[in-house]
Amino acid sequence: DKEKAGVRVYAEVLNLSKEFRAKLDESLASPLAFDQIIFENLNSRDQAFAYVAATWMMGADDDIDEKEKALVDRLATTFGFDAAKRADLDAIAKDLSKTTGDRKWADEIVARCK
Repeated sequence: DKEKAGVRVYAEVLNLSKEFRAKLDESLASPLAFDQIIFENLNSRDQAFAYVAATWMMGADDDIDEKEKALVDRLATTFGFDAAKRADLDAIAKDLSKTTGDRKWADEIVARCK
């Protein structure tokens, strides 16, 4: 629940439209299975963004579940990330968890996922 709340907060931070936030709420209520998600249209920056966001969300509640870890591992495999790329992106996600004050998570993640 804390992770879902985090998604909702950052949807507002990113200034997503009301319609998109409504679709997001629907998705959070009944998420798609991993195999139903279409990743083929994501460019490398979007893949990095998705991976960092997933990694950050995995630790948002300070309780990393094995199921969450397996999904993040599967995401990295799907995107073809090697160990070095994962380490770089994991470091970004870890640094984002320290974001406080006038540093904004949304700005940080967009700037770093190039």
